[in-house]
Amino acid sequence: MRLVKNNLKKTISSSGINFLFRIFGLGSSFLIVLIISRFFSVSIYGNYALTFTLAQASSLIFSLGLPNALILIKGNKSLDINESKSLLLKGSKIVLLLSIVPFFFFYFGANTISTIIFHNQELVVFFKIVGFSLPFLIIHELFLFHFIAIKRFYFYNLFMFLLPNLLLILFLLIFYYYYKTGYSTFLSYSLSIFIVVIIEFIVIYESKLPKISKNINTRELLKTATPMLFSGLLLYLLNWTDIIMLGIMVDEKQVGIYNIAYKIGTVGFLVIVSVSTIITPKIAELYGKGNIAELKNTIQTATRLIAFLSIPLVGALILFKNFILSFFGPEALMGSTTMIIISLGVLFSAISGNVDQILNMTNNQRILRNITLICFLLNVLLNVLLIPIYGIEGAAFASLICNVAINLLCLFYIKRKLGFYTLF
Repeated sequence: MRLVKNNLKKTISSSGINFLFRIFGLGSSFLIVLIISRFFSVSIYGNYALTFTLAQASSLIFSLGLPNALILIKGNKSLDINESKSLLLKGSKIVLLLSIVPFFFFYFGANTISTIIFHNQELVVFFKIVGFSLPFLIIHELFLFHFIAIKRFYFYNLFMFLLPNLLLILFLLIFYYYYKTGYSTFLSYSLSIFIVVIIEFIVIYESKLPKISKNINTRELLKTATPMLFSGLLLYLLNWTDIIMLGIMVDEKQVGIYNIAYKIGTVGFLVIVSVSTIITPKIAELYGKGNIAELKNTIQTATRLIAFLSIPLVGALILFKNFILSFFGPEALMGSTTMIIISLGVLFSAISGNVDQILNMTNNQRILRNITLICFLLNVLLNVLLIPIYGIEGAAFASLICNVAINLLCLFYIKRKLGFYTLF
């Protein structure tokens, strides 16, 4: 009992600052939505959201699963700080070399993607900007996960939630007053990431690159990372397939309304990810040491904390949905039902815990990859069937069903592989 209380105190204490940063990130992200939807238009926000989704998905693909692999290898092998920097450097060289592929795809294929797939000529410049920004998005992802791996959560939060959002808001306002175009919204995002990556590099390496350790085998690194690539990408697509499918099947205004409802409805993830960020490297470390008893206590304590904080938060979102949506304009009220459906899916995830990272950090990443693949295909099928009939509510229902399915399957395999459930 004493061990459980100590774990709870440590988790709450460690998650506190992280949670505050995420609240700031949440508030500033809503401010960004307001700026784009009110100052530019809901339709431009729809274009921005669609482009952002595809850029993030592409960065996940070409990061090759290395961000999560950094945490797993660092924890399982108890690497010191210099070995971790060396591992990060090796991974960065690999992904930068491969980033030339998405650059050519988006820059030279912008017209084809925009007109043939999305039937929206306005997206051409958006996608050209994506081509140039992807190398920086990928490196940014690696740097962030390096901070998690070495448990420098302050820097992770600073470069994840604070600095990028402040810079994005600044650039949006500058472009609004001096050069108001639709694509300047995504250009603002790209410029903010570019500046953040430069600062991250200085903080990590202090202008001095380490020698790459011969003990870190490239083949082993990629072998560990590859299953995480597919599961990470598919998990992302599970959350954002709706946006992509809606971008193909409905107009950009509906995409914008759905994305506003989705952002508000997934506020509950604020708690889940805040706690997950703290305990993920701990899970890898405890599993590497074979300390299953403490691993069980850590996971169950974290899940109870997530559930305790998330239930009232989701309840408040559902109760005050119309009031909250009204801040984003009268058109946003059309997403009230969508917001409720999405919130229920987040609630189920909160009760289940951070099941995906538990599987990842306990060398069960191949199981997670298979689960996410099945649920991704189910999500695509449900979106194809439900969007033509129910519109954005159909996309939300598809998300809810797949959310429940992936959590149940992960819970089943955690019990089977580790011998316990995440909540009790």
